[in-house]
Amino acid sequence: LANPLHEQDPDEVSRQLISDIETFRVLRSTRYLSPRVPVQKCGNILLAFEFAQDVNMHPRFCRMLRCQPRSFEILHTLIKNHPVFQNNSNNPQTPVDIQLAITLYRMGRYGNGASVEDVACNTGFSEGSIVNFTSRCFDAIDSFHDVFVRPLNQEEKEIEKEWIDNQVGFVGPCRNGIVQ
Repeated sequence: LANPLHEQDPDEVSRQLISDIETFRVLRSTRYLSPRVPVQKCGNILLAFEFAQDVNMHPRFCRMLRCQPRSFEILHTLIKNHPVFQNNSNNPQTPVDIQLAITLYRMGRYGNGASVEDVACNTGFSEGSIVNFTSRCFDAIDSFHDVFVRPLNQEEKEIEKEWIDNQVGFVGPCRNGIVQ
C-alpha cells in the first residue's frame, strides 16, 4: 500500500475522487463499451408486396411467404389490431404487415436459411427485430386458437374414424382410441 489516505494531500485525493466519479458516470451512461459496427443488410421482403399486386407474380409471393396473397390479407386483418402491436414509445413499431411477412418468411425457411442471421440479411431488419416480430405475430395468431380449433362432435369423430379405417384398410383394435 502506498500512502495511507490520511497522509495524502487532500487536494490530490479530491481530484482523484472527482476523476473516478466522472469515469464511473461515463461508464454508466455508455450502453456499449466498444464501438458497434453496423451489419450491412440488403432486404428484399418488400418485393413480396409487389408480387401480390400482379396475379402473374403470385407464385413468387407464395415462394417467399409460403401462402397465397389472399390468405396473407385475411391473417393480417385478423391480427393487425392485437394489443401486442401497440406501444407507447416515440418510436413506432414496424407496420404489422411487414412483421407478419417477415414471420412467414422465417417460418418458410429450413436449415441454415432459417437462422435469425440469414433471415435478417435477407429481409433487411436486425436480428433482434426478427425475433421480436416472430414473437409478436405468434402471440397475436395464438390468441385466435379457440376461434379456429375446437373439439370434434360425435358425428365428426365418426367421420374421422372411418377415414382412418379406409386409409389403413381394416378396422383395428384401437379404433376407439383414435379421435375419441
